[in-house]
Parts: sequence; C-alpha cells; structure tokens
Amino acid sequence: MTACDGAPSTPTPAAKKTEPPAKVEAKTETKVEAKTETKVEAKAEAKPDAEPEAKAEQAKPAAPLTITAGAPGPAFIAVEKKGIVRLDGGKFTPVKGADSGSYKQLKVGADGKVYAANYSQIGRLDNDGFTVVVGDADTRQPNSSTDYAVAADGQIWSATFSAIDHFDGKAWTSEAVTVLALAADDFPQAIAVDRAGKPWLATSQKVFVREGDAWKAVDLKPAKARSPYYLTRMALAPDGSVYAMGMDSVFQLVDGQPATKLKLGGAGSYSELSVSTDGHLALIDVDKVTARNPADGKLQALRSGKSFKKGSIWAVGADDSGRVWVGTDGGLTIVDPDGTKHEWASGAAPEIAGEIKSILVVGSGPAELPGVGEVRKGGLKGTIIDNDGKPVANATLEVCPNPGFIYTKTPCADQPVRFSGKTDAEGVWSFAEVPLGEYGVAVRVGSKWQTTLGFAMNAAMKEGEVFDLGSIKLAEKK
Repeated sequence: MTACDGAPSTPTPAAKKTEPPAKVEAKTETKVEAKTETKVEAKAEAKPDAEPEAKAEQAKPAAPLTITAGAPGPAFIAVEKKGIVRLDGGKFTPVKGADSGSYKQLKVGADGKVYAANYSQIGRLDNDGFTVVVGDADTRQPNSSTDYAVAADGQIWSATFSAIDHFDGKAWTSEAVTVLALAADDFPQAIAVDRAGKPWLATSQKVFVREGDAWKAVDLKPAKARSPYYLTRMALAPDGSVYAMGMDSVFQLVDGQPATKLKLGGAGSYSELSVSTDGHLALIDVDKVTARNPADGKLQALRSGKSFKKGSIWAVGADDSGRVWVGTDGGLTIVDPDGTKHEWASGAAPEIAGEIKSILVVGSGPAELPGVGEVRKGGLKGTIIDNDGKPVANATLEVCPNPGFIYTKTPCADQPVRFSGKTDAEGVWSFAEVPLGEYGVAVRVGSKWQTTLGFAMNAAMKEGEVFDLGSIKLAEKK
C-alpha cells in the first residue's frame, strides 16, 4: 500500500471561463453509460373564466408532509453546495428555501416530521419547501452541533463537542459536557429522543439517558459487543426505541431494559445508518452496504463495483419497500430487493451532481422514478504551481471524483470516472467532456502523489462550459 506524502495542497479559486480547453497530453478513462428518455406531457389550455379559480387554488398553502409506513412518499437528497433535492413524481426538484448551501443529517423526528440541518440552522421539510425552526435571530443555536434530535412535542436537543443544548420551543439552555465526566478523548457524537420523550446521548465510548434533570450512563456490557465502541450515530427505531451505531455494532436501547445488539453479521467499520419508517435498515460498511429486512431479519450485502457503480460510498438510505439507496462519488443508485438497479451516473441528473451528503426516503419511497437521462458534460482546467508560485511544467496528474490518500496504484485508479494527463509548459492542464460533478486532483511529484481538496468547488460546473479551478499549490516538500 502506498500513501500520499505531504498535506493536501490548497487550490486558489478562479472565475469560470468558457474558452476551449487547452490541449494536453492526456489519457481519458471513463465508464459512463447514458440512456436518453424523453417524456412529453400534454397541457390543457386554461379557459379565461377558470383563471380566478386556478389562482385561488395556487394561493392555498401546501399540505404538510405526512409519513405513513408502507405508503409512497418522496425521497430527499442533500448534495454539498447544492442544498436539498426532492425526488417525487418522476423528477428531481430542488427544495425551495434549501436550494443552495450545505445540509446534513436528514431525519424523521419523534413528532413524525422530516427535518434537515445545515451549519447554523435546523429546519422542517414540508410539501412547500424548507422552513427554519431554529437558527435565526433569537433562536440561534448557542453551539455548533454535531447532531440533533426532535422530540414528539417539537422540542430540540443538540449534541456538541462542548455542551448538550436544549430548545424548549422558546429558548435554548446549555449544559457543559463536563457533567458527563468523560475521558479527555471522549466527546458527544450523536443524540436521539425516544417516542416517550427521553433523550439519549452517545459519546465515542458511552451512552447516556436523561433521567429527570441528570444524565445517567447506560451499561452496554449486556449487549456483549466488542469495545472500544467508537459510537458515531443514533436513530429512532420504528417501535419508539433508539439505535446507537458503533464501529462494528448497532445497539438497541429501550428505557428500563438492558442494551441489546442487532444481528448484522460481521462488520469492517460502519460509518452511516439509515432506518426506514417500518424498520428496514441500511448501513455503510467501508466498500459495501449491509441491508436488513425487519420482517425476518434477513441480511443483504451490496458491494461497490458489483451491486452498484464502483466508488467511495457517501450516503445511504432505506425505504419500506426494501429498496436501498446508495450515494457514491459515481452518482446515485437504487437497488430493489431482487437486485434490480436504477442508476444515475454523475451528470445524468444535474440536480444531484456532486457529493451526496445524506439520503432520507419517506415511507416506501417514490412510486415513479425518472429516466436515466443523458450524461451532461463540461470541461475542467487549472494550473499547478509550486510553493514559490512558479508553474510546474510536464507534471503527471489525475482528475477523479475522490482521489484516495491510501491506494494501491494511483489515487484515481479505482474511481468510476478518471482522467489522466500532464501539464503544459505553463503548468496548465485541462480536460474536456467531463461529466458534471465534483472532482479532486492528484499530482505526482517525483515518485510521490499529492492530492487536492479542490473538488469542493466543482459544484459550479455547467454543461458545455469550462470551469477553471485556478492555481493549485503543491505542498512544500518535507
């Protein structure tokens, strides 16, 4: 195994340009299947005397989003820099009020409503868009949260590295994390509220439940799980209890009962957990997704490169029909219980092109899915400079969605979309016909590779245009 040397290099943003990409000595390797589907909808011509009635109908507020186990519902997809996208009725639609920026932690509260958070706000997703619940003016959160939970009565609990915050509907109160008497390297990671209204808090190594005005440690030993636990996620179970996910275990926590461990087979390292309305589970486990059917406990292993396009897994979702939703650096895949796949490669659905941060599916999910569509493409270019600001000529580089810091051959060798080439005499590189999405750049300096986190800026790519990443400075040699 070879690891990249040096700290990530820092790209300097530049304005987008529409000039043709400069020619470079390049080898392009990309595996993208495109399928075009055209759908024509007939529109009835409105009669003049029907206009007042139509306007009155438009003025009515949209019905609130309701969740019914087993019934069709929309899917929500949070995409870095682009906000939240709703999939329903056979199309992807940006959510009004959350159609830009960075959102995370899409979840259903104990009150049965759908919520999402960005770095300063927590809001509710309804049929008419995103409504801020806390985060503005007097409701501003006192600390930056790592996780949040909404109780059945709408009160909000927030876990932060330094405190546990509580919003009672009028104001925030905070408790210093010191009340938990944690070890120096142990911090709050996740929080949930059960259906009875009790908050549960997971730190890296412990679980606490709130009894009255104090936090009580929960004994995880009866679950017979391997420690240290490395807890990172919590979720509300369909029966009103709480799940707590560690590196290789998922605990079920019921007030007044010993902790138990779900039977999920062997695990490498869990990183994300999704629970559907009726209890279908989906977990990211390194390069695979483990799915569990609540009816019989049957497990299904979905592997990268086999069950869905090869690449790093970013987000996962489960729905009541047993479908598993997987967001990777190659796009979005929905896998049916029988293994049938519905895939949108990066650029095939511009609304979700980029880093998928979170997926939440309501009920059994959308009954109608959009066609695959044509892969939309643009161009990428940039300039490689050294620590003194001088252009690096004839440098070997790769561009792919997620260059690896740990790899076997090259940082982009295992990526679903990969471009390779060299810089010209001025340190400039460019590639045409790049599927819309987010990309990183890996540059070989001598016998070692350096990667840049420049992918965070590529959300601005547009079809038929060249997006200029600007100057990318290599890390100083050590």
